[in-house]
Amino acid sequence: MILPRYFIRETIKIAAAIVGGLLVLYLTMRLAAALGDAAEGKIAPQHIVRMVGLKMLVSLKDLLPMSLFLGTFAAATRLQLGSEWVVMRAAGMSHQHLLKPLAGLALATAAVVALITLVVGPQAEHYLRELKEITENEATIAGVKAGRFRDLAGGRRVFYAESIADDQKHLERAFVHSRDKKADNGREGALRSDRAAIETDRRSHGRFAVFERGSSYAGEPGQADYTITDFTRYGVRIEDPEPTNFNDHIAFVLTTDLLKHDEFYYAVEFQSRFNLPLCTLLTPALAFLIGVGNRRGHWYLGLMAAVAGYFAYTNLLGVGRALLLKGVIPHQLGVWPVHLLFMLALGLLLAWHRRRLRLPPLVRPRRATA
Repeated sequence: MILPRYFIRETIKIAAAIVGGLLVLYLTMRLAAALGDAAEGKIAPQHIVRMVGLKMLVSLKDLLPMSLFLGTFAAATRLQLGSEWVVMRAAGMSHQHLLKPLAGLALATAAVVALITLVVGPQAEHYLRELKEITENEATIAGVKAGRFRDLAGGRRVFYAESIADDQKHLERAFVHSRDKKADNGREGALRSDRAAIETDRRSHGRFAVFERGSSYAGEPGQADYTITDFTRYGVRIEDPEPTNFNDHIAFVLTTDLLKHDEFYYAVEFQSRFNLPLCTLLTPALAFLIGVGNRRGHWYLGLMAAVAGYFAYTNLLGVGRALLLKGVIPHQLGVWPVHLLFMLALGLLLAWHRRRLRLPPLVRPRRATA
């Protein structure tokens, strides 16, 4: 029918606009933060786009449910304020005429969220953590801003460069002060050079900070036995820490592999990954019922009620998961009571719309004054 298609089309348009706006806001914030970290030398610049892209992909599992919820509420409120809902009711149409196509849209969105939560999300999070560790290791003098001091090797070295060369690959007039806390006699060293850059050995794949045309000074402070060495080219191997093994981290385990473990932590994680898809499937009905139930035009009160209901539902899911991890609730029970309670609230709200229960309206009508 025309009106149900119109309602679904409006819901999709508004939800898509909300998702697009949130993604643009998320992209600018993440990109600004990543560029700031790269400027300070905390991460390697060449991995910024990949890291931001992975974070945006993972964030869709949170943005899609909220956007569909708000889009449904806005479309339902528009039906009520424009009197289309009154006409539909007068023509004999019931809530099911809009709830059924809305359920189909919610099911399709829940399938996308489930794909991210159950399949793509754990793999993306795993790769993102590995990439973050790699880029932190690679961010030595790469991305260092000229004129600023930078700690390297856990504070054992301090690096400074006066300027960046025109090729954007070399640093000019570099200075390094190093002190090995584990070394005997507290020996310290300093190095200055005209140019410096990062190079990777093709055979060993080891990375070196290469300094050209400079001098190094090594000795014990307060003593006159400093060793001064002039060099044309001097390489210092960059010590990378051992990579962290993320394979056993419960948040990165594949959903199919969670069932292979007997510990209840894996059972809780398995159940928790279904919370967002179920939330995506159920919450649009709440937004619709509240939206068409606001008969006096006070849409902002309906919005407050809808958002409060949404966050009450999601927060109860979070509390239930925390109680499961602490062993307060049996993991066999899971958070299903929260889902059942929410579905019961939807049933009561739908019954009120059908006038089977006498409940107070969302907004009380004003008394007429003479």
